[in-house]
Amino acid sequence: MPLLTSPIDGSAMRQIRRYGIELDVCPTSGGVWLDKGELEKLITLVSDEASEVEAGRSRGRDDEDDDDFDGHRRRGGKRRSRFMDIFDF
Repeated sequence: MPLLTSPIDGSAMRQIRRYGIELDVCPTSGGVWLDKGELEKLITLVSDEASEVEAGRSRGRDDEDDDDFDGHRRRGGKRRSRFMDIFDF
């Protein structure tokens, strides 16, 4: 028996861990639940990433030419944010 069941439809939830943030995901509805403190971690991650991007711009760096922080690129060569990477499942 799974540890968690979806409050939406009762199906077994999957646990996904990315960047130290644990997400509980309902595979049928796509609903996402965060444990205590996980929202704060997510906010910090996004804030830190925004600061890094802004620092790069202030140094005159073109964001389109650089790999993103984890070496991922989306189609078209555009930078993929950590936030989008977290919710890509």
